[in-house]
Amino acid sequence: MSSKRIGYLDLAKGVGILLVVLGHNDLKSFAPLVFKIIYSFHMPLFFFISGMFFKPETPFIQLIKKRFHTLVKPYFFTIFLIYFVSIFFGGTMGFYTIGYRIVKAFYGTGYYLDWVQMWFIPALFVVNLVAFGFYRLLRRFPDWINYIGLLGVLAVGVWTIGWFYPYHLPFLNLELNGLPWNLDLALVAGFYFLLGFQVRQRVSEQTIRSRWLLLGTAIINLVIVINLSSVMDLDKRSYPYPILSTLACLAGIFFIISLSYWLDKGPTWLAASLKYIGTASLIILIFHSPIQSYLTKKMTALMGSSTYVPLIVFPFAVLVPLLLYALFIRPNPALAWLYGMHDKFSLQFAEEEKDK
Repeated sequence: MSSKRIGYLDLAKGVGILLVVLGHNDLKSFAPLVFKIIYSFHMPLFFFISGMFFKPETPFIQLIKKRFHTLVKPYFFTIFLIYFVSIFFGGTMGFYTIGYRIVKAFYGTGYYLDWVQMWFIPALFVVNLVAFGFYRLLRRFPDWINYIGLLGVLAVGVWTIGWFYPYHLPFLNLELNGLPWNLDLALVAGFYFLLGFQVRQRVSEQTIRSRWLLLGTAIINLVIVINLSSVMDLDKRSYPYPILSTLACLAGIFFIISLSYWLDKGPTWLAASLKYIGTASLIILIFHSPIQSYLTKKMTALMGSSTYVPLIVFPFAVLVPLLLYALFIRPNPALAWLYGMHDKFSLQFAEEEKDK
């Protein structure tokens, strides 16, 4: 694939993050089929797109530094920001409670996070390291061995996905949910990440722009999801139908990638808006859930349980994080650095910014 694909990959991130926000909306109660379709692929989509930007030739230490800058630093800054605001402006939690919650947040799984959606950030960091190891191990082998290895990664990942959710530490008499930093998701998430890398290398733009791909993947996803009683939820370690869940997920991913290609050819204002949302996808991921939860409670108190509440709240859950990004984070060198958007002290991450 040529570099001009990057534009519609940013657009795909924009479409994807809108689906994430919608999936976390109370619309689930009123449109369960829409909820199931979104959950059939929405988080694997982001692992897949991240994999398309993966550069396995990057030295390991540089990879860790880069991902620390773009993922780990924003994660911990947000954790401390949440509780700083809670102490000095909320006044509802004591220092002991705050300290306890920060310690839990270091574990990195959604079960221990007040802002559950942030589980994705440490998971993506771990997946980058797993992907590096996979390619350093198999890079000298023929492609068919790599593909068998990929299927093996998925098979083992699906087989073991529930082993550590929960698991018991007898010597501490302690029950935990998920391995630290979502290590127990590394194989399943790594499959989609590594597959994204392979697609970037092997699949032509002509294939992506095929209308048959667009139509076929939409039909496959819809037919499978309609007939499934439940769909995957990686945060809760749910992968109920190994083959069908994977097929539905891949169909959904390729549908979004193909749709994004065509949206990029559509009205300029629409493509530009979705790309801008895509560039702010990390900020929207981090901040949408508390905004959406707060406004849902307020609107429900005013309007009662109504279909209109999720529809009213949804745009605000996107627009408020976008305003934070545009007005406070991106223009502020310190905040931009803390959220991994640029490093004012070095240019070591410039090559990735060039790709975008």
